[in-house]
Amino acid sequence: MAADPKREFDYVVVGAGSAGCVVAARLAEQADGSVLLVEAGPSRHGIRIDMPAAAYLACADAAYSWRYDTVAQRGLAGRTDAITTGRTVGGSSAINSLCYLRGHAEDFDRWEQQGAAGWRFASVLPYFKRSETRRPEGDPVYRGRGGPLVVTKARPHGPLQEAFLAAGASHPAGITEDPNGYRQEGFFACDQTIDRGIRASADRAFLRPVLRSKETASRLQILADGLVTGLRMEGARSAGITVARDGRELDFMARREVIVCAGAIRSPHLLMLSGIGPADHLRRHGIAVRADLPAVGAHLQDHVATRLSWRSLRPVSHSRYMRPDRKALAGLRWLLTGGGIGGTTGLEVGAMLRSSEELATPDLQFFLYPALVEGMRPHPSAHGFGIGVNLNRCSSTGTVRLASADPRLPPRIDPCYLSEAEDIERLRRGVELARAIVRDKAFERYRGPEFGESAPSSGDFAAWARRSVAGNWHPAGTCRMGAPDDGVTRPDGRVHGVDGLRVVDASLMPSITNANLNAPVIMMAERISDMICGRPLPADEPAPFHVHGPRRAAAP
Repeated sequence: MAADPKREFDYVVVGAGSAGCVVAARLAEQADGSVLLVEAGPSRHGIRIDMPAAAYLACADAAYSWRYDTVAQRGLAGRTDAITTGRTVGGSSAINSLCYLRGHAEDFDRWEQQGAAGWRFASVLPYFKRSETRRPEGDPVYRGRGGPLVVTKARPHGPLQEAFLAAGASHPAGITEDPNGYRQEGFFACDQTIDRGIRASADRAFLRPVLRSKETASRLQILADGLVTGLRMEGARSAGITVARDGRELDFMARREVIVCAGAIRSPHLLMLSGIGPADHLRRHGIAVRADLPAVGAHLQDHVATRLSWRSLRPVSHSRYMRPDRKALAGLRWLLTGGGIGGTTGLEVGAMLRSSEELATPDLQFFLYPALVEGMRPHPSAHGFGIGVNLNRCSSTGTVRLASADPRLPPRIDPCYLSEAEDIERLRRGVELARAIVRDKAFERYRGPEFGESAPSSGDFAAWARRSVAGNWHPAGTCRMGAPDDGVTRPDGRVHGVDGLRVVDASLMPSITNANLNAPVIMMAERISDMICGRPLPADEPAPFHVHGPRRAAAP
């Protein structure tokens, strides 16, 4: 997958993550343009990427991931945190936990209200459906049947997952058969981007079919292991990029467009390095201002998470698979069949719940961890389980700013985690809900004492939260769609005041979605690819969705 020696293409796509893979593939499928896709990380993948159970190894491997340290967080008692994102062809879809959740329908209606015209739920639903093949088939009103991304409903492996769902059946929220369908709220077996036991990354789903086809492969070149250090500007037009690779600086020119798909950390960083961003900030770093856009790098949003853990009274956790002989057998079974414990991450059941009865839609996300976790891997001997508590609607927002004009140095990242008191109150309720789930009779056979530093039931919960909470590695919003005074891009991803330049990734989100980000990012890339190619957008598909209260349909 080496780059063509020529240096001029119709389209240059920066970043081969979920968005970049989709955009590059869809552009290459049209017959009148050449595409260069540039990725800072490697193109070759091994078992750590392909095997779902090895996800924690891929995520921790510097060969495949960026690790960005934040500045000290006042809301985290002065601690720094780290944000990990993908650094390989496939991006974060190659190292994530493989959870496929779209978000609530109201997330997208809210985008339109925030200035992203045309992004309401009825308009984006056709693109969610276009991108996926759901196994088993879901309701065709909501789910796709012929798309490149295989999404499989998990089969829970073990009694702890079964206990979680049984507790959910007796919870007021109950069971939802499909959190990506009519009803997000409730307990569920997760949808996972797994195809016959193999990780369905954006690379595998979108890029590889294009590269296998003689008709389309000639139109797509991939340059891996190349760090994009800046945009080549000609006045107010983005004409290409500069890439550092193998000790050389290489320029690649774009006849039509440069499309930045580098994620909510690196996309604003690259724009600012190229003179697009808050003018005063750029001048302080000696960078000539090409477009004064104060919102570049602003409005950084992330979900935050914590976890409660319990000892298990019975040896039923996934720690039982950590014994060397069992690991070997599980690996062999996966290699031969794609099945068994090797074909799953273990994060197979979850729930979307509301922190308050006054809310219309969920703001908390829960996962069962079927083992005690040390770092990112199951404890090798002690049996237990955890409940992950994720706050998906945070009021706290932060920034990405330049730390230096040197493109090889990381930006200054300040998410401002837990800077708003209401986030701590919502987390308090999330912890109460997690404990209530585990108190259910379904867990009686397994529930031992809480393990680790327990969240106080009374007293200074805030102090515990500041010691325990971390970001959930879902950065968004830093190049958001909206008017130039408080946005960076138009609803088609084009950057205000700069010709020939678009951004397509989670940084476009006017507000973060209420779930993991891989699914909505793929949807966004599908939709903007149609805009770039000038293809007609599909008709809206108004579909009913659940809110707490009367059943109603998405806004027309």
